[in-house]
Amino acid sequence: MQLNAQAIGQVSVDHVALVARIAAGDPSAETEFVLAFQAGVRALVRRHARPADPIIDDLVQDVLHTLITRLRDNALHDAATLPAYVRSTVVFVVTAEYRKRGRRGENDSNPPSPDDLPDPDQPDRHARREQLRGSVHRVLAELSVERDREVLRRYYLKEEDRDTVCTALAIDPDHFHRVLHRARTRMKELLLERGIANA
Repeated sequence: MQLNAQAIGQVSVDHVALVARIAAGDPSAETEFVLAFQAGVRALVRRHARPADPIIDDLVQDVLHTLITRLRDNALHDAATLPAYVRSTVVFVVTAEYRKRGRRGENDSNPPSPDDLPDPDQPDRHARREQLRGSVHRVLAELSVERDREVLRRYYLKEEDRDTVCTALAIDPDHFHRVLHRARTRMKELLLERGIANA
């Protein structure tokens, strides 16, 4: 059941059960987790590490160790976010290693210690934000009025200023906030319908 990097984009019922078994202290579940995710973690580490870095294997082990430790502690509050949690952990571990080297002004092959890793809650929070962001993008695409989609996308997602949005969408600047308010109201109604009330 080895996974590549693309397969880490989805979570199955088996993986949800696996997370629960690890949290319950089942050592065989930890072995299954490593067998299921090692190949995907390796592919992601290679993608984020420097080319031909000699410590790829160490980084993979650090990622897997961090993941299992956090899963043992029941740190993943929503098992459905497991793929994003794995990806985030890879990024944090690899980034921590290169920051550690940068602080020392060295380019050695010592893996980061646990003290050098970022806040362990960050991958979980990032995973939930990523899941929410995906839901918001899907709901945004469902808005029936194109101007609503564009004003929200440009103003909130692309962070364009009011004048830029008004020029691009031919909106009278004096009416911008009214247009924005209506678009947000329609978006909120869709979010409520989808059960994303707190978005």
